[in-house]
Order: sequence, then C-alpha cells, then structure tokens
Amino acid sequence: MTDLTGLTGKRPAFRHLQTWSLSRYFVLLCLTSITLLLSACSPGGGGYVDNAPPADPGQPVYGGHLRVALEGETNNWLPGRGNHVAPAALTVAMALFDPLVRLDHEGRFQPYLAESVTPNENFDVWTVRLRPGVQFHDGTALDAEALKWNFDNLHKRQGSVTFGSIRDIDRMEIVDDLTVNYFLTRSVVPFPDMLTRAVGWPVSPTAVQRYGEEAGLYPVGTGPFQLVEWRRDDRLELRRNDNYWREGLPYLDAITFRPLPDEDARVASLISGDMDVVQTLRQHIVDRLRRMSGIYLYEQLGNSSGSAIFNAHRPPVDDYRVRQALAWAVDPEALVEVLGGRGISPVQTQYFNEDSVWYSPRVAAAWPQKDQQRARELVSEYINDPQRSDGLAVGEPIALELMCLPEQSLVDLAQMYQALWNAVGFDVRLRQVEQATQIQSVISGDYMTTCWRTSNEQDPYIILNNDFGPPDVQPLNYTNFTHPLIDEKLTVLRTEPDFDKRKAAVEEVMMLLTEQVPNTWTGSTPSAVATQPRVRNIKDWTFPDGRLGDGMPVAQVSWAQVWMLDEESWLAEQAAVSAAAEEAGE
Repeated sequence: MTDLTGLTGKRPAFRHLQTWSLSRYFVLLCLTSITLLLSACSPGGGGYVDNAPPADPGQPVYGGHLRVALEGETNNWLPGRGNHVAPAALTVAMALFDPLVRLDHEGRFQPYLAESVTPNENFDVWTVRLRPGVQFHDGTALDAEALKWNFDNLHKRQGSVTFGSIRDIDRMEIVDDLTVNYFLTRSVVPFPDMLTRAVGWPVSPTAVQRYGEEAGLYPVGTGPFQLVEWRRDDRLELRRNDNYWREGLPYLDAITFRPLPDEDARVASLISGDMDVVQTLRQHIVDRLRRMSGIYLYEQLGNSSGSAIFNAHRPPVDDYRVRQALAWAVDPEALVEVLGGRGISPVQTQYFNEDSVWYSPRVAAAWPQKDQQRARELVSEYINDPQRSDGLAVGEPIALELMCLPEQSLVDLAQMYQALWNAVGFDVRLRQVEQATQIQSVISGDYMTTCWRTSNEQDPYIILNNDFGPPDVQPLNYTNFTHPLIDEKLTVLRTEPDFDKRKAAVEEVMMLLTEQVPNTWTGSTPSAVATQPRVRNIKDWTFPDGRLGDGMPVAQVSWAQVWMLDEESWLAEQAAVSAAAEEAGE
C-alpha cells in the first residue's frame, strides 16, 4: 500500500437484529437516566466530571440497533447533487459510502476503498487502483467502469455541486478492470484530498440509472450499511451490509439516524434513553455534556469555527469597506461567551487553529479586533460615498439582513451580531431559517450575510480552491469572493510539494483575508459526540492494515467499527465496576 508520496493533510495528525431484554437491565437504565437528568439539570453541574470513554473499549461485540441523533437533515444523498457539507450529512455518508482515500492519525493521505493512488513525476496524472471484489449494496461490482461512470455523470458535469472542486481534472481513462488514470489539466500535488469527500464516494451506476431523478432518495454505495427507508425530516433507517468488503465488519446490525435540529431536544433524547448517540458542534452543549455523568463524551477540536460570511456579489457587503466595518465592530470574545464557549473555544482569527501546522501568529495579530470607532469611520465613509453600491442616497443607513438558524444559541448569537453592528451605524434585520434552507440559500447565492460554520479538515489547496475559486465554476465559493493574489498562491499550493513554501503561501492568503474580510470569526468549534456507556469505539477507527485513522473531525463517525455491548456484557461490566468501587472503598 502506497503512502501517497508522503503528502500530508493539514493535521500532523451479520446477525439478526438484536433485541434487549428490558426485564434484566431496566433498573440499570433507569438509574443511569436519573443520574443523567440530575447532572444535566443542575445549575453549573458542580463542575466537569470524568466522562471520558475507557482507554480500552474491550472486545468488539456483534449485533445491536444504534439510534443516532443528528443536528440536521440533508436534501439529497447522491454525491454530486446533495449538499454534503454539514456534519450531519458527513457522518451519515460514512455509513452509506466509502471514500477512495482517507487521512490517518498523522494527517497523511492513505488509500481506503482504493488499493493504491500513485502520481507521475509531474503530479498531473494520477493512477488509482481499486480493491478487488468490492460490490455496491445492490451487487453491482465496483470496477473501473463504475468509477468512470460516477466521474462522468455525477461530478464532471455542469450543475454538479462538486464540479468546481474538480475543475483541475480534465478526464478519466480506464487502464484495466480495476485501474483508472485521472488526467489533470495541470499539476496538483494534493490531488488525493479530492478523493476524501463526495468526489471519492462511488455509488452504483445501476441504481442511479434505475431511480433516475429520484436517485438521491435511494443511495446505493459500498459502505458498511445500506438503506432500508428514508423519511425526510424524520428518520433514515439503515441495516448491516452483509457483503461488506472489510472482513468481519460492521459490528452493528442496524442504525437509525434522526435529525433533531434543536440542541436541547437532542441532549434530552440522550438523557431519556431514546437515543444512543448524539452529535453537537455547539459550545454551550459541549459544556453541558462535560458536566453529565453516566455518558461517554468524545471531543475533537479541529479547524472548524463559527463565523458570519458575506456575499461579495450582494450590495452593500460587496464593498470591502462595509465588510471591514462589520469585522471591526465584532467582539469575538463576546461572541464566544454568548455561545457558551468560554474555556472551550479559543477565539479564531484564520482558517486554522493554534494546533494546526498552518496556523500563523502574524495573521492572528493582523486580524481586526474590536474597534468601534474605526468601524464607525468606515460606515461613514461608505454612506457618504455618492457611488455607494447599495444605490441608497448619501447619508442613508446601511441596511443589512443576517440569516441564521432558530436554535437558541444561534438566536443569541444573531442578536449579539445585531447589537454590535447596529451600535456602529448599521440597520440589521434578522431572518430565521432551518438548516437545509440556509445551505440551499447560500449555495444559490440568495443571501446577504449568514451565520455559518467553516470546517476545514482538508489540504489548504482544496479548502482555498473551493472557497475562493471562480464562482461561475466553483459552487462551493459561498462568499463569491475572489482575488488575483489568491489565484497566484493557489498555483503555489497546487504545484509545490515543499511544506515551507506552501505554508508561506497560505499565510499570504490569510493576510489578504484580514484586509478583504469575506467573513468574520467567532471561536474554534469543538466537535463532540456523546453516547450511552454501552456504545464503544466512536473515535478510534483503523485502516484495513491496522493503522489508526484521523478520529472524528466535525463529529464525523466511522460507523463500521462502532459496536454496542450486548446485555450480558453490559451487566458483567457494570458488576465489575461496582465490585472495584466497593473494594477501593474498603
């Protein structure tokens, strides 16, 4: 297995459905729920508790039906058509699909569904060989023909949401039954990163052609679980893929995913025992979960951050003076505070947090800090400009619409933005929408400014090419902001294998963003997954060769290697814990 030339991402780092006998563990469940309820409802919770999962999760157990609460719903499950950008969509995708490439715990690209990924000397032709014997859920073989069909029909076509991110790929050609060549229009050193997301999630051509326009309702991938039923906005039912290519996996019999956008309702579902797993990327919820005993809490602080993004094609935020004023008016620490992130979320100033190899202290020092006087001066300059872009008369206040979700912490955040911006001369109107509507509005460019989460767990070239590529060919450029300097530095990131030169290019782009401000930042967003104690191995997934994977970035769980303790194992473990506690107390 190749290590993909040593390239790194940005982090140095079949059974029947099991039924539980309630009569035998009802008391344990009730006691656990009472403990959860008391700790969750106590003001301040009496401080953080030790609810980290055990270092040794024990031996895997087969069986079980896992119930997972997600932060939102997805509009379409077909790669290339669906909005697979939110953590909820990404974590479900890990059950339905397998990426051709994934990142290991050291941040290195490694083949996953692919057997090997190899470049030529110029990094403009990449050869991908598939693992033999892999089938889609419907029995269709994953071969070179299927992979090329996916590329030609789902991705390399106008209207695909992935079209812009693969604009460097000219074509794919079949070498043999299991091998293809990707021919690029130019050298792309971090090409493997393109295959870690939707472009690298093959789906059955047979199924897509069978279902036609409704193919997004019936996803047929190669993943560890396959579709039973999707009731939009209610639940997604999956069952074990008995023909999965990884021998002995998955462990679970079934998973039910339920979208529960309300954060409090999601936590309550864990407390009540209605859900076995919940995900969150909200600071105040992480704080609450840290105070809850009777659960296991998994956390990972990556390069995800809260932000407000501006549509550079929509007046008045098409004018950099307005965007600068909005940034100078913001008090990041106050925003983190209102989100409940004190002690959890460090203030963000750039795309990468302080633990990232791409982080720049120079950029951190240059990022606009709260200066209301400077913000007022910029507002005054704009409103008194006869050529102001919004077409209003000189002296008229700047009207601004901020779109945000109705979840309470984000309502509080939106109101804080409104107060800070109104204080320097803006006239801000708030608009609440559900997450699916928000994402679609942003993708279509039908917004002015919106609360957003920027998740950047990929190579800087992929991130910046997606975020600042030409909007007419890059639908992932949600801000519609472009700049010649970014284009220049993208060339460096695309062609240069030397890390120091690539890091310098990233820093120059980040410095430009401190001036042009296509978005503001709040704080680094912790990715958290909380589970009932009988659920194991949420984070420590491995590659087929045993090497450790990259954990659960943006609360994205690798479900193939998650298991649930059965009744007998659960009771035995609890008895052992109780015995150890009694012995320690003697």
